[in-house]
Amino acid sequence: MNLRKFQAFSGPLSDSRFRVLWFGQTLSYAGSAIFPVALTLALVQGVGSATDLGLVLASAAVGEALFLLVGGVWADRLPRQKVMIAADSIRCVAHVFIGLRIVSGQAGLAELMLASACVGAATGFFLPASSGLVPSTVTPELLQRANAVMAVSRRSAMMLGPAAATTIALTIGPGWAMVIDGATFAVNALMLSRLRVGHVAAPRESFLKELREGWGEIRERTWLWSNYAAHGCWNLSRTVYFTVGAATVISGLGGEVAWGIIAQGATVGALTGALVSLRVRTSRPLVVINICLSLGAIPLALIALGAPTALIAVGAGVMAFALGLMGTLWDTAVQQQIPTDRMSRVSAYEWLLSSALIPLGMALAGPLAGLVGAKAALYGAAALMAVSSLGVLAIPEVRRLGRAHGPVVAEEADPISAGA
Repeated sequence: MNLRKFQAFSGPLSDSRFRVLWFGQTLSYAGSAIFPVALTLALVQGVGSATDLGLVLASAAVGEALFLLVGGVWADRLPRQKVMIAADSIRCVAHVFIGLRIVSGQAGLAELMLASACVGAATGFFLPASSGLVPSTVTPELLQRANAVMAVSRRSAMMLGPAAATTIALTIGPGWAMVIDGATFAVNALMLSRLRVGHVAAPRESFLKELREGWGEIRERTWLWSNYAAHGCWNLSRTVYFTVGAATVISGLGGEVAWGIIAQGATVGALTGALVSLRVRTSRPLVVINICLSLGAIPLALIALGAPTALIAVGAGVMAFALGLMGTLWDTAVQQQIPTDRMSRVSAYEWLLSSALIPLGMALAGPLAGLVGAKAALYGAAALMAVSSLGVLAIPEVRRLGRAHGPVVAEEADPISAGA
C-alpha cells in the first residue's frame, strides 16, 4: 500500500469513534468467516453429516430472514450500538454453546439447529443496526473512506478467515474453533460498549406503521427500488455462477484445482476493489455502480465459452473487483440520501430484497441446466446480469443522482446521546 492509500485508509481511523467501531467489527468479520468452516469440519467429518450441515446452516438463514425487518425497526428506535451489543452477546453465547457441545461429542441436531437459528435471528438485528452506525462515527467528508476501510477489513477476513479456521480446527478441534469464534463477538460487544455517538430518536409509532415508513422511503425513490430490483436479479444470476459454473469447471475445465484458482482470483479482485474505493471519487455514483455490476457477466460467459482457467480467473477477479468497488459507493450513496432515523429500516429491506432470490436460484440452477444445458444457463445468467444492471441506467433518476454532502438528518427528531 503506497503512502497516499495509507493516508486514505488511516483518515477515518483518526477518529476514535470509528476506530473503536472498526476494531470490533474486524474481529466480528473474522468470527463470521470462522463459523461455516468450523461447522463444516465438525458435522461432515465428525458428529453429523452433510445433510445435518445443510439443516444447521439453513436454520441460521431462516432466522436471519425472519428477523431482518424486526431488527430494522428496533435499530431505528434504539441506539444502534446497543442493538448490536445485544445481538453480539446472543451470537457469542450461541457459538460458545455450539462449540462446547461439539467438544463434548454430545451435539444433537435439534439443539444445533436451535442455536444456529438464534445466531441468525441475532444477525437479523445486527445487520440493519450496523449499516446505520458508520455515518455517526465520522465526518461527512470521510464517510466513503470509512465504508471503504470497513470493506477492506471484511474482504480480508473473507480471504484469511477460512484458512485460519481450518488451521485452528485441525490443531485444537472444530469445537474449540467455534468457541474462539464466539469470543470474537464478545470482544466486539465490549468495544461497542465504549462507543459514544449521538442517536436520532424518531417519534415512536406502532410497529407496522414504522415498518411502512421504511418501505415508503424506498417506494418514493425510484433510483432506490429500481436498484434493489437489479441487485436481486444480479444475485439470482450469481447463483448460477456458484452452482452450474462451478460444476462445469470442476467436471470439464480443469477440476477442483482450477476452481480453486478461479476462487482465489475473485478473492484478490474483491480486496483490490475495496482498496481502490478508498480513492475513487465520482459525481454519478449509480452510473459507476451499475457499470461495475454488469461486469459480473464476464466470468459466466468465459465459463460457457470453455475458456482457459487463467482467463476465467481474471474474469472472476474483474467481477469481484467491481463488486468490491461498487459496495463502498453504494453504501455511501444510501447513507447520504436516506434520513438517519430511518436508515436501519431501509437497510433491512435491502438485505431482505437483495438476497430473497438466492435460495430460489440455488435450488433451480441445477434443474435449469439439466433442462436447457449448462452453456445456455450460463449465457442466460450472464445476460440477466448485464441487462438488469445496465437497464437501470435508462431511468433518469438513476443517472442524475449525485454525491450528497452528508447524511440526511430528520428535522423533528432530537439527538440523544447513546452513552446516556
